[in-house]
Amino acid sequence: MRNYYGSLCTKLYHASPTAGLTVLRPSVTEFFGKPRQVCLTSLKPMALLYGIKHFEYTYGYAKDGGLYYEEYFPGALEELYRGRSASLYRCAWREGMETTPIPNEYVTAEPVPVEEEFFIPDVYEALLEEERLGTIHLIRWPDVPEKRRRWIAEAEKEAILAHKLPGTDTAMARYMREKYPESWAMAQEEEEK
Repeated sequence: MRNYYGSLCTKLYHASPTAGLTVLRPSVTEFFGKPRQVCLTSLKPMALLYGIKHFEYTYGYAKDGGLYYEEYFPGALEELYRGRSASLYRCAWREGMETTPIPNEYVTAEPVPVEEEFFIPDVYEALLEEERLGTIHLIRWPDVPEKRRRWIAEAEKEAILAHKLPGTDTAMARYMREKYPESWAMAQEEEEK
């Protein structure tokens, strides 16, 4: 199995706020509409982004194939990741794992044995270290261009509508209302039409 860069992929990673796992079991991600599966990646920094449970993971790939994380609101990286611990699990590629449209992502419907666990005391600090190593580009809010900010506001409005959040008081609704007030207002306005 080869990763996005064409390198032979034998080590895969999975991060979780849950420590002590010896087997990764297929599960359903509540907010992303994926089937019951185990998700892994050949990129350590990509796995670290999933070391927290959250409603959105705002990363992507640049034209050169490099991984980036982009703040969708001011101070997002620090607010979401600082002081949060996680376990990074290393697993071996196994027959039957499939790639997805997301570069460097592998999935399987079968349980995956853990080969090694690494405790990450602060995911934020671990991501800063990966940035220093050049394995991820962290884009802070002040560096997000205005055109991109408008796109984010529109995308978050669509997410609010897709999850039918206006008029609800779930954890996700409270988060979206607080972090994306402009998107929330646009979604409410659109719903009222």
